[in-house]
Amino acid sequence: MSTAASPNTTARSTFDRVLQKCSAALGVIAAGSLVVLMLATVADVLVRWITRSSLPGMIEIAETALVTSVFLGLAWTSIQGGHVAVSIVTDRLSPRSARAVSTLVWALSAGILAWMSVALFVRAAQSTSASETRFGLVQWPIWPMRWIIAVGVVLWTVVAIVNLVRALRGRTPYGEATEAVLDA
Repeated sequence: MSTAASPNTTARSTFDRVLQKCSAALGVIAAGSLVVLMLATVADVLVRWITRSSLPGMIEIAETALVTSVFLGLAWTSIQGGHVAVSIVTDRLSPRSARAVSTLVWALSAGILAWMSVALFVRAAQSTSASETRFGLVQWPIWPMRWIIAVGVVLWTVVAIVNLVRALRGRTPYGEATEAVLDA
């Protein structure tokens, strides 16, 4: 009897590791953008307190940092089970029925996210070709933020598809094992 892993299991675990590392890397960038948001806010408040006027471009920097922190953190949050989960229905179901509901939810999520991904990539490409910018005190390019949104949602879509496959195979989807249980 061989103890070596089958090629399918090895490929799956390699894919899982790559997915986790990619989502963790984007999660680190998302966390870093929160630091940028905080520093920009503090700098703007200090300058406003001292000079009674805001720093030019701080709103644009804050918007960019916020978009980055939200959308690049979606996949990692999903893998970690950090999204809001309500299990009031599935807690009352048999394990088999709960797995069927989980599979249905992941199928719907994957479908909607895939549709959003396509739309976001089309919009990002249009924005890039038009060199879309925001006009305020500072002319700020918007097209990079559109790509950040598209990339974040695409990786979240991959996580949803992986979770769908895991649910179909009877494995626990990412994040479901770590969901917090609150006792009333």
